[in-house]
Amino acid sequence: MSAPAVKQPFVWLTLIVASLASFIVIIDSSFLKVATTTLVTELHTTVSAIQGMLATYALTVACLVLLGAKLQDIIGRKRVFLWGALIYGVGTAVSALSINALMLFAGWALLEGIGSALMLPATAALISSAYVDDRRAFAFGLWTAIGATAATVGPLFGGLFTTFLSWRAGFGLEAAIIVLLFTLARQLSESPPVAPWRDLDLAGFGLSAAGFFLVVDGMLALVNPNAWASVPALVVAGLLLLAVFALWQHRRIRRGQVPLTDITLFRARAYSAGNLANLILRLALAGGLFILPAFLQVVTGASAFMTGVALIPLTAALLIFSLGSARLSRHLSPRIHVPLGFLIALSGSVLLRGVFNLNTQIPDIFPGTALIGVGIGVGLGPLNNVILSSAPKAKQADASGVLNATTKLGASLGAAVIGAVLIVSIYSALGAAVEKAHPEYVTAQVNARVDTLKTSDLQVVKAEQNRTTQVANEMISSAMRHAVDGISLFLFGGFVCSLFIGRQARFATDAPAPGNS
Repeated sequence: MSAPAVKQPFVWLTLIVASLASFIVIIDSSFLKVATTTLVTELHTTVSAIQGMLATYALTVACLVLLGAKLQDIIGRKRVFLWGALIYGVGTAVSALSINALMLFAGWALLEGIGSALMLPATAALISSAYVDDRRAFAFGLWTAIGATAATVGPLFGGLFTTFLSWRAGFGLEAAIIVLLFTLARQLSESPPVAPWRDLDLAGFGLSAAGFFLVVDGMLALVNPNAWASVPALVVAGLLLLAVFALWQHRRIRRGQVPLTDITLFRARAYSAGNLANLILRLALAGGLFILPAFLQVVTGASAFMTGVALIPLTAALLIFSLGSARLSRHLSPRIHVPLGFLIALSGSVLLRGVFNLNTQIPDIFPGTALIGVGIGVGLGPLNNVILSSAPKAKQADASGVLNATTKLGASLGAAVIGAVLIVSIYSALGAAVEKAHPEYVTAQVNARVDTLKTSDLQVVKAEQNRTTQVANEMISSAMRHAVDGISLFLFGGFVCSLFIGRQARFATDAPAPGNS
């Protein structure tokens, strides 16, 4: 009689390295946003220049993430990760020492963007190759929780460093973490190269980079109403280039050549539905993390630090339920587990719908944001697991590249889309709010109203102030309601997509390649 198998202890090293890398990359962009005013003053630049850096960072990562994934097949995932960490580390040093906007642009938007595009796909592939079954589910749950938590604590992190230390100290901390990553990553196992440099699809890279650039650039233009006219042309041109990229990949596969990314993986329903659901969920999360800090800081007057505190229920719920999702996945299949997460998050956004007005206090948003955190925590880890488990081991680099592409696209576009909804809603709500508060107003009476106010009759002044407050309250309530409705619509769309994951998605350790079974 054979001895019972002894369960091996959980190996934490890979998960720690991947989670730390994900944390600093994701928190990097969010913490810099709250330091905009300080950066403008200290670097003698403009708000537009800082916003341009934020856009360039997003564009750099979006354009290079598929290339970063493919390089794992050519030089090995550990080397790609270390090269990405090195470039990122140089970028953090340059950023911390910046004496002008150009230096910060080179260090942060370019070097850190390139490093991120190399590191992020490697982190997903490292986890997928190091763990199986329940351990993989747990690892993805924690990795996802760390990444999503980084996005929510970014304002708190940025507020602390900018207020009490310096934004330079934030980059310094990232540089220290990079040094730690190099120390730990030396013990990671390497994956052998499986393709020579001559197989690198440069034409495919050019098509994908140009397509992603135009789509992301077009969507980022939504935050500027003066640029809205250019949005359709940019987005349509980008989508056409991405369609050509897909055809080019099919052509290379038919000819037996190595594609930049194996798009035949999309034949697996769990893989295609999972990636679409991931894109939509990231859109919703990014949109929420745009409008909530904006409302808290502009309407309630909360500081960056208090804004981060206000998001603690969302962050805590997300972290706790991400860790618990691995245990839950033992009892629920992904076709139930992932839609359940979307429904819980959707209930949170619906609960937030009527919360926002001039009298809203920070605790008022806690129930809704906590439910959103619970839903994302329940669904996101298993969703990532489904996506990568739907691809064979030999295609993990391709799968991680697409997963990170949808993640970065959603994170980049969510704020732009929901931000545009908020702007349009503000303009459309203004007229209705004025009409409701001032039903007697017509254009011919405006001058008379001004003359009345000049009499300094306090009763009249108070009446006008009350009406102005009513206009602002109606406008804010309506605009935020529509923005939250946009997030709810995303979450419902993600729920529908998650229903197509199917019964067969069971976290396979090595699924067969689509079409080759």
